[in-house]
Amino acid sequence: MSVLLIILGIISIGYDITLISINPGTVRDNIFSFTHIWLVLGAYLIFVGIYRIKTRHSFWCIWKRWLKIAFASLASVAAVISVINLIFILSPEVVNIDDKAEHVILLGGGIDKDGNLPKSVISRVEKAAEYLNANPESICVVTGGKLDWIPFAEAPELKKELVKRGVAAERILVEDKALDTIQNFQLSCKMLAEYKGVSVQEILETPTAVVTSRFHLRRSERLARRMGFTNVKGIAAKCPAIYVPHCYVREICAYVKLNLRILLTGEPKSLASM
Repeated sequence: MSVLLIILGIISIGYDITLISINPGTVRDNIFSFTHIWLVLGAYLIFVGIYRIKTRHSFWCIWKRWLKIAFASLASVAAVISVINLIFILSPEVVNIDDKAEHVILLGGGIDKDGNLPKSVISRVEKAAEYLNANPESICVVTGGKLDWIPFAEAPELKKELVKRGVAAERILVEDKALDTIQNFQLSCKMLAEYKGVSVQEILETPTAVVTSRFHLRRSERLARRMGFTNVKGIAAKCPAIYVPHCYVREICAYVKLNLRILLTGEPKSLASM
């Protein structure tokens, strides 16, 4: 068991290093990356494994009874909450290629320090291009701004990749200010309203397709509906296998965070009231 824990710890740390190397960011980006949850987990597993070898008993044995009960209770609650949220994450509403949407919102998912889009984002671009080429009357908004520690905005790169795949440039609006999913919808809706010369309410009532990775789709749909979109469905892009464990762990945390935000603050509110 001790050797197994150490091996699992090494694998976890290796996974963290692999994720960072696949999509390199700046020094600051790498330091504060959520991927380091795997580094922390790996370090803990190695520590516990070494502790068992040296002391010939588990780390758990030295904990006081009340601490064991508290930890087990918290872990059980966290596990139940995670499973419930995962069930929701795994059941998004997906648009058919034949379903007509006047607007397509392509959500960004990151860009590296050299201005390159990762494979997970390219997968989103490919799904968006597939839908847009099959529905030539749809207008697309590509949305993704520039983080403080990354020197490139994502949206212009998304447009370039769509154009490479046969989508006419005049059908693509570039929203390059948004820094999170809420801003993606806020600014995209406002841009569409200004482009078409209609009210925000009219945009909210118009059939809209949201393109993002499958793990991110359910939360995106929930946010869109909460912000007033009345006819929205998703287009799910595949996530490269190497990212799957990390992306779903991160998405569970993000979904729990969203639920807490709604419960405690009532935000985000409908765009029609802004």
